[in-house]
Amino acid sequence: MDFLLDVTDLHVHFHLREGVLRAVNGVSLQVRPNQTLGVVGESGCGKSITAKAIMGLLPPKATITGGQVLLAPREPGGTPLELSSLKPNGKEMRGILGADIAMIFQEPMTSFSPVHTIGNQIVESIRLHRTATRKEARDIAIETLRLVQVPMAERRVDAYPHELSGGLRQRCMIAMALCCKPRMLVADEPTTALDVTIQAQILTLIRRLQSELQMAVMMITHDLGVIAQVADHVVVMYLGRVVEKADTPTLFAKPLHPYTLGLMASIPRLDQNEGTRLHSIRGSVPDPFFTPEGCPFHPRCDKFIAGTCDCGEPPELVDVAPNHAVACHLFSAGTTDSGSKPTTEECTEHAPA
Repeated sequence: MDFLLDVTDLHVHFHLREGVLRAVNGVSLQVRPNQTLGVVGESGCGKSITAKAIMGLLPPKATITGGQVLLAPREPGGTPLELSSLKPNGKEMRGILGADIAMIFQEPMTSFSPVHTIGNQIVESIRLHRTATRKEARDIAIETLRLVQVPMAERRVDAYPHELSGGLRQRCMIAMALCCKPRMLVADEPTTALDVTIQAQILTLIRRLQSELQMAVMMITHDLGVIAQVADHVVVMYLGRVVEKADTPTLFAKPLHPYTLGLMASIPRLDQNEGTRLHSIRGSVPDPFFTPEGCPFHPRCDKFIAGTCDCGEPPELVDVAPNHAVACHLFSAGTTDSGSKPTTEECTEHAPA
């Protein structure tokens, strides 16, 4: 079995007073053993909701309305477990979270309980998933804090979250996620609100721990620089859909979707002249209650084709090369301004300047 986690045609809807909000619309992705999948996109594109749906952590008004989430068996030859069919608060799902899949949440200051020590919260997770006395669990907690390079772990284990800096809180959050040695780590914006130096340390730490513990990582971020450093494969999301996916070298060498090209062009470059205005994708992510007809990106797209991109169904994800798929009418419809299917060079040529 070549996957650890397999998500197929996942749909997540929020049933609100204003109507139905379609947060995730047919997302399909795979996380492979011992590899890192990067999920990238603007805020509001469905990255975190996809991760929470996988782990059964959706808010009360959100439901999975379609699709399948499969987790590979722990033993070779076993049957994959369908996570999307399990009760979120059921015993089986609680046994999986932490032991098989763990998560680093976006903001460690609000993810930790402010009235319990760091050690008590890590010990609780250990005793839930491993057979250990309270003293043994405390020793494991201290050892895990050392593993993530928390200085003076014997003292920090009794500290409260507000007594630690942002970087230390993030390391403690990683320690709590790794204390039961999960097969997969979901890192939801693990470097948010950290300065550049601490961000680099956290990313280096995650890469080292992945190598030592032989685990898979799903890295969720809006920062393409982070993706370039850590990911083996990349999924680009926009308005709840996957618009492009490829292995990391291919995506950075030959991005094809106009949205991906816009994200790439928005990265500051060292070779730009002083005073050059930074590129930005015009407009903003549409209101999910009123999604545009046709391709959801067409109101912001520099390669918009009238009568094609703005009508009908959104383009399907199609393979354009080995390990490279794009959801764009430039490829799926087989038409361009000249009436022929574009090449990679033609699409790159029309990237935003």
